[in-house]
Formats: sequence, structure tokens, C-alpha cells
Amino acid sequence: MIAVLGINHKTASVDIRESFYISGNMVGPLSEEILQKTNILEILIFSTCNRTEVYFYTKSSCHKEESAIIIDILHDFLDCNEDYSGSFYSYKKSAAIKHLFRVTSGVDSMLVGEVQIVNQVKEAYLLCTKLALTDAVLMRLFQKSFETSKRVRSETNIQKGATSISYVATDLCIDKLGDIKDKKVLLIGTGEAGEKALNHVKKRGGRNFIISNRTLKSAECLAGKIGGTVIPFEECSKYFAESDIIITATNAGKHIISYSDVKSYAGTRSEPQMLIDLSVPRNIDESAGEIKNINLMGVDDLQVVTDKTTRMRTESLAQAEEIIDVMTAEYLQWFNNRKLRSIIKTITTNLQQVQEQELSNSRKCYSPEEFLLIKEYSDRLSQKYSRLLIKSLKKLSNGQQDVSELKKIKELFKIHED
Repeated sequence: MIAVLGINHKTASVDIRESFYISGNMVGPLSEEILQKTNILEILIFSTCNRTEVYFYTKSSCHKEESAIIIDILHDFLDCNEDYSGSFYSYKKSAAIKHLFRVTSGVDSMLVGEVQIVNQVKEAYLLCTKLALTDAVLMRLFQKSFETSKRVRSETNIQKGATSISYVATDLCIDKLGDIKDKKVLLIGTGEAGEKALNHVKKRGGRNFIISNRTLKSAECLAGKIGGTVIPFEECSKYFAESDIIITATNAGKHIISYSDVKSYAGTRSEPQMLIDLSVPRNIDESAGEIKNINLMGVDDLQVVTDKTTRMRTESLAQAEEIIDVMTAEYLQWFNNRKLRSIIKTITTNLQQVQEQELSNSRKCYSPEEFLLIKEYSDRLSQKYSRLLIKSLKKLSNGQQDVSELKKIKELFKIHED
């Protein structure tokens, strides 16, 4: 059975979500612990600023029991003392498959149609595959999800308007500060979110950039592509006061800009300052937003713009859901056919066994020429019945993830010699 357990922007606020953020180096040991304590055969974990989800495949029919164990493990592994089990959701079978396809297609995102999510899922998929945590079922499932995402984005207008959180952040800066052409922008963190944010600022007229990252080479690489001055990560605080826009997008897992940092220079500024925190866990102390002339925006604050964009894309959602339904059905057909392999093998093997036994018993009764004709006829007859039985079997299981009568059908075609 395929299932998913998760927590996202619909079920939990950012302070809860950041408690369950799972960095790349945590995925391996966390997955191994889950595999040891459950009957799960394959697992894939991915975590972003808006969601943490655990996809798994198990022969068990009780996904709730497995999900409860995973929730307990997550709380212990992440040293979370509060019980947030009520913030988690879980789906199984076709609902879990459809949920993944909606996620990778951007349908389930805070910003409907965002493009960043599919790359994040791909990175998680590649990591879990490299760690040998996935096999045929989840590998095929996630490959199908990427195919679904591609179809939704190419066959609908779901990307119309802002398509990433970074894009929305840029719009917010313009709303608050007006023309950003001469505004000084400090970017801390040069990952995908940070690079996208700076690219959007540049497209909207920005040209005065200061770039910093723990790895200096990454900052230099981004500055080479976009332009700007590179500074050491340790010297960022020297540039807080003079920056009109500060964007943080790191995986530091803690505050790198405190309330006292902002308070120490806020009074020296005559114009408003925008603080854009694209990180989960947050990089900027949320209380800094209470200081006069300081506008702090985190990932949850982007929901206002998200709602506006979502209304623009409502018509595309119906089309996207239709594509997702078709792709879900296609995957289920593959999954069901895969489950039928052992039965198909039983049918073909035993028909061949009956044929060979009967031919062996009658060989003496016919001339070589006659026996060859009989064998050719029996081959055709055996193959025809085998095809008919397999076709009927596939039709019987079509569209159902669980075929309750599989064991009985398999037993029916076994040969029992008295």
C-alpha cells in the first residue's frame, strides 16, 4: 500500500512547520530509523518551507498504525516536546498518489502554480534514490509525478502571474518601497530561493546588490551571473543599516538577524526597510517586525498575495485536476498490473505444465509428423487461453489498488496432483 504522512501550510503555522523541518543530512538516519521500527519497504522524505511529507510503501494494510509510529519518531528525532500530531494529515492508496501529483504540479502550493516545488521534490527523490531508500514502486510513482507536473504546466495556464514565493516577495517590496531601481539589496543565502529572489528584483529594475553566503565561492558565482558585491558571511551585520531590502534564504536553522540587531540601527534610517525571510526555520527574529519603519515578511505573510494570484488561476485548476486524475489512473493501472505478475506467471506456467504432461503421455500414439501437428495446435490453444485469462484478470483489477480475490485466483490456477 502507498501512503503519505505530512504537515503543511494548510494544517500548521510556520512556527510549527519549522519544528518539523528536515534537512538533507537528516533524511538518511531518520529514514533508517523509520524502516527499522515499521514494516515499511520504501520511503521518501522531503521538506520545504511550506511542508514536510513522508511517502512510504508497505505491505501492511493499516497505514494509520504506520503513520502514528512515524509521527512519534519525528517528534523524538527532532526533539519536539509539544504534541503536534493533530497538525498532520495522512492519505493512502489513490488519495496519496493524487496528493503527490497535486503537490508536484503546484496545485497544492501556497502559491498555486509555483515552479520551485517540482525541483525541490526532484532533489528529494534523487537523494532518497541515492541512499537506496526507494525501489520500483516509489521510483515509478515519483517519475510519474514529474510527468504529471510537466503536463499540467504545459497544457494549462496555471503559471499565469506570479509563480514563485520569490516573485511574490519582490512584488511586496515594490508595494512598500515603490521604485526599487536605486534601492540597496542585501541577499544572505545563495540557494535556489535566494537566486530567484535576486533575479526577480533585477528584472523589476534593481541593480545595487550585496551578496553573502557561508560558502564564499557560491556568493561569487551568483554575483558573476547577476552582478553585485560579495561580502563575507561574518560581515553581514555591517551592511544591515544601509540596506533598503534584506533577503534571507539560508538553511541555517536559526535566527541570523535578531531583534537587537535591527533595533540598534533602525533609528538611524529615514526610510522604511524591507526584511524578507524566505527561510524555514526562520532566519529573522519575528519580533523585529514590530520596530518602527521595519517591514518584515515571512513565508506565511505571502498568503495575501497568494490568494489574489490563486483567484486568477481558478479556471486552470479544473483542467489541472482532470490531468491529475488521468495520470493517477495510469499509475494505478501499472501498480495493479505489477501486483498481478505472480498470478500471470502461475497461469502461464501451469498451462504449459498441463500441455507438456499431456503431450508426453500421448507421444507414443502418433507418428512424428502427427505429433508435430498436435503440438503446434496445443501451443496455439494454450497461448490463446492464457491471453484471454490474463486479459480478463487485468480487466477485473482495473482501477483498484487492492484486489481482494488475488489469492483465491492464484490458488485456482495452481495444479494439485492427487
